[in-house]
Amino acid sequence: MKKFFSAGFLYVLFTALLFAGGIENKTNMSTGYLRNPSRNAETKRPEAAFYNIAGTAFMEDGFYLEVGNQFIIKEYRNSTDDTALCTLLDKTEAEYSERTKVLLYPDFDLVFHHKDFSGFLAAGVFAGGGELNYNNGTALTAALFANQAMANPAAATLLLGAAKDHSLFVDSVTYGGQVGAAYKFLNDRIALAAAFRAVYGTQSMELTSSYLSALNGGDTIGYDADAWGYGAVFGLHVRPLEKVDISLQYQTRDKIEYEAKNSKGNLAAAFGIKDGVKFRTDLPAVLSFGTALSFDLPLVISFSYNYYFNTDAHQDSILAETKYEDSAEIALGIDYRFDKKFSAGFGISYADQGESDSENSAFNPVLDSLCIGAGVEASPIEQLTITAAFMWVKYFDADYTVSTVEFYLEKDLFMFSAGATLKL
Repeated sequence: MKKFFSAGFLYVLFTALLFAGGIENKTNMSTGYLRNPSRNAETKRPEAAFYNIAGTAFMEDGFYLEVGNQFIIKEYRNSTDDTALCTLLDKTEAEYSERTKVLLYPDFDLVFHHKDFSGFLAAGVFAGGGELNYNNGTALTAALFANQAMANPAAATLLLGAAKDHSLFVDSVTYGGQVGAAYKFLNDRIALAAAFRAVYGTQSMELTSSYLSALNGGDTIGYDADAWGYGAVFGLHVRPLEKVDISLQYQTRDKIEYEAKNSKGNLAAAFGIKDGVKFRTDLPAVLSFGTALSFDLPLVISFSYNYYFNTDAHQDSILAETKYEDSAEIALGIDYRFDKKFSAGFGISYADQGESDSENSAFNPVLDSLCIGAGVEASPIEQLTITAAFMWVKYFDADYTVSTVEFYLEKDLFMFSAGATLKL
């Protein structure tokens, strides 16, 4: 049944792998980001160890420890109203969705500052789409099974059965950490910083249907993979005036080469999914800019901009390669301190993700978005600050076309986070 492995079916697995590797860098790396997504000029909180490494040199002397966790509710939806496909599936419209809750999404920052020197460490989830479990499949996988049913009369009953009754599980997490140092000079006006980054990524994919057994030697097609990647971060922070901060930071591309293992199914082996196969899914380079203006009132207004060099990063899967356009995001935020024990923040950001009509994923939709975040900070004692924040993300629906079939993609996301900072 080699015709079964047509370009269409390969595309199914290919896009699943794209989701698994993650095509965008995560920016929600702290509770502070949910409170105010404009973080690139941060100089007071230990989250600067990720967003503005040179800014750690402007922090007050002391040892800082920050920990937090985000709670995420997300729902992905994909559908098609293609007449021919819906007729085969006995549906008026093929609609599929996956809703899940993420209860553990931790972050950790550590900063030591003394005079003009600082050392820092930041760790968390740097990339990856997390876990998605489409118990009833997706519009794209249903379409490709249905197309194969029409192209292979001898196996049409089994393939059409798989189109109507299959599940898709994809899981991807890329953990990361960076450690480095910063130094302030020129009358406390300029700081330079550098850091080493290491990431560890894991991927899993399983497409399952009882109708596959006769063709596949089992119900499941899938594989696992993991990889290490390494890179660097360089930062510059300038304070030309006492109340003006300007930052510039560059993260190099992290080369991440996966190696497949635990491959499942005869159909997978027939087109190269097998143990030992290597492929790269890099974490793109990022150029970040930030500025913050402090007023005589306890008010800080900040602006942040990130540019992602997606086109310069390898986006290989175990089967093929794709290219997303470069992407960017901008953010504007305010922080206001009521007194020594209480402050609040608010911010908005907009992201253009670099997707197109032909480059996207039905499993983990890549959509432009608008984020609105707000939160509060309380210091019951001088050494401890507790933060709580939430963020709502408005994704803009999109469609893309595969083999003349148009698919519609939607996504909802809400996040709540709590964290604490200890200063010694």
